[in-house]
Amino acid sequence: MSELVVNKAGARSQNFPSNFSLALRRVRAAIVVAVAYYAGAQIGFALTFQPHPVSTLWPPNSILFAALLLSPVRSWWLLLLAAFPAHILVQLHEDIPITMLLSWFVSNCTEALIGAFSLRYLIKSEMRFDKTYAVGVFILVAFLGPFLSSFLDAAFVMVNQFGNSPYWAVFRMRVFSNVLASLTLVPLIVTWWRGGVPSFKRISWKRYAEIAFLVTGLFMVGVFTQNAGPDTIPALLYLPLPFLLWTAIRFGPRGSSAVFLVVSFYEIWAAINDRGPFATQSAEQNALSVQLFLILGSMPLLFLAALIKEREQAQEAAHHKEERLELALGAAQKASLALSDSREKLRQSHNQIRNLLGKLIDAQEAERRRISRELHDDLNQKIATLSMSISQLKRKLPLPETSLVTELDQLRETANELTNDVRTLSHQLHPEVLEHLGLVTALESYISNFKEEEEIDVKLTAEIGAERLPFDISICLYRVVLEALRNVSRHSGATSAAISLKRSDGVLELRVSDSGRGFNVETFKQGGGLGLVSIEERLRLLRGNCEIHSAPERGTTLVASVPLAN
Repeated sequence: MSELVVNKAGARSQNFPSNFSLALRRVRAAIVVAVAYYAGAQIGFALTFQPHPVSTLWPPNSILFAALLLSPVRSWWLLLLAAFPAHILVQLHEDIPITMLLSWFVSNCTEALIGAFSLRYLIKSEMRFDKTYAVGVFILVAFLGPFLSSFLDAAFVMVNQFGNSPYWAVFRMRVFSNVLASLTLVPLIVTWWRGGVPSFKRISWKRYAEIAFLVTGLFMVGVFTQNAGPDTIPALLYLPLPFLLWTAIRFGPRGSSAVFLVVSFYEIWAAINDRGPFATQSAEQNALSVQLFLILGSMPLLFLAALIKEREQAQEAAHHKEERLELALGAAQKASLALSDSREKLRQSHNQIRNLLGKLIDAQEAERRRISRELHDDLNQKIATLSMSISQLKRKLPLPETSLVTELDQLRETANELTNDVRTLSHQLHPEVLEHLGLVTALESYISNFKEEEEIDVKLTAEIGAERLPFDISICLYRVVLEALRNVSRHSGATSAAISLKRSDGVLELRVSDSGRGFNVETFKQGGGLGLVSIEERLRLLRGNCEIHSAPERGTTLVASVPLAN
């Protein structure tokens, strides 16, 4: 039980930093929502056509709507709770009855919840304003939330007897006011909150110049709108249109939403102050005109910005796909070349194996002929001589004791020579001394006979320690030495040679050098001598290697190395 308590306490201590960080983020988000709600309400009151109780553009509901979209559902209650004191604070200053104040907060929250729940249900993923499908769903929800909540809101106004507008007038003004706010503010808040402020270092001077030209144009349009009178020609309604299209095409949903908000503010402000093309009728009609103009202008703008972004993303995806295809084709070409190269190397290997097999067969036949000659020309003659000597001795019997002893001594010498020849031939075929006494003793025995037969002075030095070498390594290096000394006697013309064995860092190194005439190594390798091939193949089986250093009139050195740990 005590261990369980300790484990639970440790888990709590490990989770404390993450839980504290999460709580801090939630509190920070609640503060941001409260401040934004308060500022939005102040702006909404400033954009109200008096004496009507409904603003032309009411931001608080849209701010709540965007905040709920950007937050997990489990945090919604905290955001709504944070907006309440801001709502009370801003509307108490306007001398609004407390019941009307509370009623409006209920209708505001209802609209935000309807929009957030509906959008999450219909899209089932993160709301993105760079997808035409998501934009279409958003526009539907932007109408649905204000439409449904306006029934409740207009009823609250009637029940509290606030203002003198009839029910359907309040309903109509609230619907258009909140639809306009949703279409204007929600895309702006969502895109800029998720995208963040772009890094100024990554913006080129051409982009800065374009932004400066755009801002200057918007400023001029705003100034002209504010100074225009009620008799302004209707064509001036479309003066902001080029800048809206420009931002939708060049700056995407983030840029178009920001510019559209600026255009909406100065168009509404001009209409409220009886300026611009919308200040031609009553306050109610002017409000409706500017609302319809901005609502109808925002929808195609949202679609256009999303469509342009989708096209850019599709082009970028196609470009990446082409790059991947090119990489795949390049890899396939490389693989094809590698396969062709492997086939060529395999064909060459097959040819080398065929040549090697032919040379091995020739070598076997040559070795058989040599053994046959030695058996016939040497051993056979000595055996025949021994047989004839025995027959002659038999015919001479009886002999004096001294003569008999002399004859028997000659027969014994002939038998000893025959025994030595058989031992030499057997040693060449399989050196038993190597198996029983080791590599160094076997080499000493062979070198002793080699010096007598070839009259070449050979010195052997060995630094391999007392540890017995594996037999496969010993027989390999023994054959390498025999082949090397055979080449010395046949081709080098040397009068002396040196052999050294050295163990170092888990590797056994063999060196065979002579003072002969030497040769060109590259030319020799191209000729493909069977002796060198057999040496290399023996060493390769033991993961060893062979190097030959030679030059004309400078002697030859063969270096073979074999790892002791196979």
